[in-house]
Amino acid sequence: MTAMLVIGLLAVGCAPAPTPTPTPTPTPTPKVLKAVAEIPIDNIAMIGTHWVADAVKEYSHGQLTIDLLGDGEVIPVEDQIFAVGEGTVDIIFSMGDDVSQAQPLGFGMALTGMPPWEERDRGIWDFYRKVFSETTNTYWLGHYCAPQWWRLWSNVRAEKPADLKGVPIRAGMTHFGALKALGATPVSTPMSDIYTSMERGVVDAFVFPPIGWTQWGWQEVTKYLVAPKILEGQNSCPLINLDVWNSLSKEEQHWLTQPFLDYEHKWYDQNYENWAGKDYGELAALNAGVELIEWSDADNEYFNKTWLDATWKYATDAMDPKVAAEFAKLVGHD
Repeated sequence: MTAMLVIGLLAVGCAPAPTPTPTPTPTPTPKVLKAVAEIPIDNIAMIGTHWVADAVKEYSHGQLTIDLLGDGEVIPVEDQIFAVGEGTVDIIFSMGDDVSQAQPLGFGMALTGMPPWEERDRGIWDFYRKVFSETTNTYWLGHYCAPQWWRLWSNVRAEKPADLKGVPIRAGMTHFGALKALGATPVSTPMSDIYTSMERGVVDAFVFPPIGWTQWGWQEVTKYLVAPKILEGQNSCPLINLDVWNSLSKEEQHWLTQPFLDYEHKWYDQNYENWAGKDYGELAALNAGVELIEWSDADNEYFNKTWLDATWKYATDAMDPKVAAEFAKLVGHD
């Protein structure tokens, strides 16, 4: 019995130890960047913000996400450039006109007349990043809304540029110099006031892109689409707080910026269709009853040159002279 007990103990001692249950690898907590936009994010004009957010989530496999909080109801549009610089919010999806009170280069961003890839090849993207980082504590990410252009929507049947003299026209400040050069009276009102301003005759026309405004019902208070396209190009201005940008790893920075390159042509084509097409763009407005008033080639040429020259002067007069000179050189503007 003693021998059997010893043998049993030896057998137990030689038995392999049970395999420990492996400790599961913890799932990284996604990093969330809080963002606001200048226009309600459910409007087609802001589809680019969703393209960017979806692409960043895809590239990072969910490790980095952009939380679109809303628009000016979250942070007023005129305050967004300061909020992102101060770190109140991580990212803003804005436009050059709406960041110009902090950096007047914003006035000029619509003046390149180039597609995004040509701007990048000329060094304009690097220039934007340098200027915004030095003056607003932000980093410019890329174009999320290109191409862009504005149109002139009116209740005055303007059949030539001279018919705009004295007409009160609502516009962003980028266009004030051009409207004055044409003899019109520029008026500054929030975008949300366009409907009532047109309905009540506070203004007789407004300058606004063709995208998405049928969603606001502006065709109900607007009779005419007049004049040619205005400043076709882009001035989208997605900015991330510079301290947040610098805190990200190189991989995280790549997830944020690479989609702007990889989807560049796809987004450009989709955006053009949205802005020009029958679902949300110019054709949607015309199909809703807005009448197109076309001008002669000579009037179009005069209008375009007057608008471009006046906007260049307005923009560069507001900029730091060194910034203005470098920007004009990069764009090739005499």
